[in-house]
Amino acid sequence: MSKELIFTAKSVEEAVEAATKALGRAKSDFSYEVLEEAKKGFLGIGSSDAKIKVSFEPSVREATEEFLQNLIRNMGLNATLSCEEKEDGELSYQLSGEGLGVLIGHHGEVLESLQYLLSLVTNRHGDDFVRVTIDVENYRAKREETLKTLARKTAARVKKSGRNVTFEPMSAYERRIIHSQAQELEGVTTHSIGSGDQRRVVMTPTDPVKREHKHKKEEKTDKPKVVYEYNPVREPRKIVKAKSIEEINLADVEDTEMVHL
Repeated sequence: MSKELIFTAKSVEEAVEAATKALGRAKSDFSYEVLEEAKKGFLGIGSSDAKIKVSFEPSVREATEEFLQNLIRNMGLNATLSCEEKEDGELSYQLSGEGLGVLIGHHGEVLESLQYLLSLVTNRHGDDFVRVTIDVENYRAKREETLKTLARKTAARVKKSGRNVTFEPMSAYERRIIHSQAQELEGVTTHSIGSGDQRRVVMTPTDPVKREHKHKKEEKTDKPKVVYEYNPVREPRKIVKAKSIEEINLADVEDTEMVHL
């Protein structure tokens, strides 16, 4: 979207020069229309400056910063805005000032929404996608360290108990921090469940020794118990071999149990 600004000076040439300095552009990068020529007047009476209307296409960065500054101003906030344009074209904004907690919200929810909105504004006209990030009073760095500490403590819990642990719902940015930290830790792995605002990270143990030991213990408890009985009253058995039953002297085998061998 084309943008227009008014510049005045003692002459048209000086007004054009003022426009190049204010916009940081060469004269060929904008067009201008002379609204009023300079008037000398008589003895200084009735004199007036030249006035020009400058038209130009704002850059992606200029459009984004103008939107952000107007948004902050309309919210009644006073913040200092700085921007770092990285080598890959990413625009990284940092806001500093008093009372900016409203721009962060609970666990950075407002900050995430603001960043998404800035991305839409930045990429609504250009053909090439430009990544935009925004931070308030270094909140992201502080939150990242908090989440890494949480991931390490949770991993120790998971390995000790052998049980899964499910985190509270997090944004995609915060889930990436947990996943990334878990990859640096031994004995645990992570995956995500749920959808939308309720998407969560689940941390699970990966120690095969602990699971194998548990499995063996379960198998042992499933085996039937064997009870051995000793009966001292029972008399010993006597086995008699013969070609036929008739050849056996029954008197000799009285009180014995006959078994076919």
